[in-house]
Amino acid sequence: MQWFRVALGMFIIAFGANSFAPMLLTYRYEAGLSEATVTFLLAAYIFGLIPALLIGGRLSDRVGRRALMRPALVISAVSSLIILYGGLGQVWALTLGRWICGIAVGFVMASGAAWLREVSDAPVAVSARRATIASTAGFGGGPIVAGVLAEFGPNPLILPWLFHAVATVLLALVVWRLPEVPVSGTVQGRFFPKTALSSRFLWSVAAWAPWVFGCASTAFAILVSLTSSHFEHKFVFAGVVAGITMLVGVAVQPLVPRLGSGFVPPAVVGLAFAFLGMIFSYIIARTNQPHWIWPAALALGSAYGIMMVSGLREAQMMAPPSELGSLIGIFYSMTYLGFCVPFVVSFIGPAYGYDTVFIIGMVVIAASVWPVTHVIKKYEPR
Repeated sequence: MQWFRVALGMFIIAFGANSFAPMLLTYRYEAGLSEATVTFLLAAYIFGLIPALLIGGRLSDRVGRRALMRPALVISAVSSLIILYGGLGQVWALTLGRWICGIAVGFVMASGAAWLREVSDAPVAVSARRATIASTAGFGGGPIVAGVLAEFGPNPLILPWLFHAVATVLLALVVWRLPEVPVSGTVQGRFFPKTALSSRFLWSVAAWAPWVFGCASTAFAILVSLTSSHFEHKFVFAGVVAGITMLVGVAVQPLVPRLGSGFVPPAVVGLAFAFLGMIFSYIIARTNQPHWIWPAALALGSAYGIMMVSGLREAQMMAPPSELGSLIGIFYSMTYLGFCVPFVVSFIGPAYGYDTVFIIGMVVIAASVWPVTHVIKKYEPR
């Protein structure tokens, strides 16, 4: 059960990262920050996350996975304390905390999935699913707990972050003494491994990877912002939407290996759910009827879960052992670009209409289906 202890480390870091989802509304209502500011803060952590993923994946191939997981836990706890301080009215501290949080997430996502696979006796598809479930459970549980604490706790800007910092310290004690899996100690190939530049990776993974968190953040940032005025307990509502979106992603993941044995590749099934989510989002933008957010969250969460496992599985199947951590880091980096979507939409939506934004999303998804299907089927084992 060593893999479960690795999963706990991945869980609590993801928990803290996505605790920020319901806090978007909290900072708007309690601290008076603008929509553009809070969506920038949501995306700010990718500036720490993506470099940490790219460097961390390669570094974990050289020095081992535990060497990154340990500092990631410490950094995650520190980031929550800095964000806690930012809640006292210091936007610079919120930005710094989110950036540092991204470093923690980058390190754990680059090393955690590879470490979990190496300590598991399960097949590649199962270890990929375990890694994704661990992180997604954190991404789903974090906003629910943070939303409840922000809504009903004594200090909505402080208590959620204090809770996460303490929980991280406690779980770090469980993960800290896990044995390291020996690695070669050397890294061959380029910073971007050859596989990441192949047409197989570019079309079967990279072409749609930003939709992974693009779908999720559409639900818990854009759609929550459009509908929150209809709900009394806004912070809980925001947390529940984020939680449903991410936890539905967990629920669909056991089905992904079965989807891969059919005519339609699982990544394309994920794109189909993303298209459905864009339809529901368009209806919300056009009608201002808040109840459509629930089917939208289900569809977008399903898209997130299916595409995350599909991409991680593809990356693990095509990566040689010496490049495993690096390629996983590149895949995750591309998925996290989706967190920029709410920030971009905070400008485009008011200017051109949110319904127009969602129509553009539908067009892009539809245009992706044929090339993605063609390349995945071309390299699929016979």
